[in-house]
Amino acid sequence: MANAANLAKDAPIRMLITGFPGTAKTGALACLVNAGFKLRVLDYDGNYAPLLQFVDEDKLKNIDIVTLEDNIGFTGQFVGVKGAPTAFVRGVQLLDRWRYPDENGTEVDAKGVRWTDLGASKDWGPDTIVLLDGITGMGEASKARGMFMANKTPLNMTQGVWGLAMQEQMNFIKRLTNASVKHHVIAIAHMKMIGPKEIAQSDDAVTQAIKEARADLIPTRFHPSALGRELPPTIAGEFPIVVNIELKAKGNKVYRRFNVVPREDMDLKLPVKQIASLGELGPRSGLLTLFKALGANPPQQEKAA
Repeated sequence: MANAANLAKDAPIRMLITGFPGTAKTGALACLVNAGFKLRVLDYDGNYAPLLQFVDEDKLKNIDIVTLEDNIGFTGQFVGVKGAPTAFVRGVQLLDRWRYPDENGTEVDAKGVRWTDLGASKDWGPDTIVLLDGITGMGEASKARGMFMANKTPLNMTQGVWGLAMQEQMNFIKRLTNASVKHHVIAIAHMKMIGPKEIAQSDDAVTQAIKEARADLIPTRFHPSALGRELPPTIAGEFPIVVNIELKAKGNKVYRRFNVVPREDMDLKLPVKQIASLGELGPRSGLLTLFKALGANPPQQEKAA
């Protein structure tokens, strides 16, 4: 337990960024790196190029990216993961200790293998951000692991496998946002629209009545694209900050902006007293403005103070 004054002073950022592909979600973190933050990227989407494009050359050394993907190929029946999937577990392990084989690494083990070792994440502080990019790809890795453990394929997938994969995906998020973690956390997710379940011709009268009643209570809304239908609406509950980036058309021009105010079709939350004073936030500097408004000043400013 801790005094509220200390909790408020030392609280790290826990932020979820949602958006459709191409809205500059990953690239938006460049302004934080340029301001002096160290960035550790759990790369499940393989789309870090936009980030590197906008980071100052002298700050590139402060980014460490581990791409997490399973081997995809023809298995003899279908195209899918070949062999034992490892991407999901490797991501969890990196959250404990950021160490991986790297031909450019400075650490050499007894077998002559080079490693990069950035230490245990429990020792990182507010000068470091861990980025999960993104929840959608991590969920697919969780599903591949669940299918392998249960010896299932897309041809005989079961609800039990789905349930295991969804639980492990949520556990990953809970590990990422654990209260004991002192570094900042940002997770990125695509979006999908979820509403009441549709009535099927095979439904009996009772099932149809239940679905009709639920349709009056459950609105169709955008949620983070996680596994299944039940998990996406709960993901945002693990993050005290949820923002969205969208593309807007104005005349012949298209521009991107952050949404931070709750909408009828989307849950958003930003614990800032004077949200209107932030103005319109674009991806070039929007995250840095949000970090400052939330009390997370860049390391360069902290040193200057």
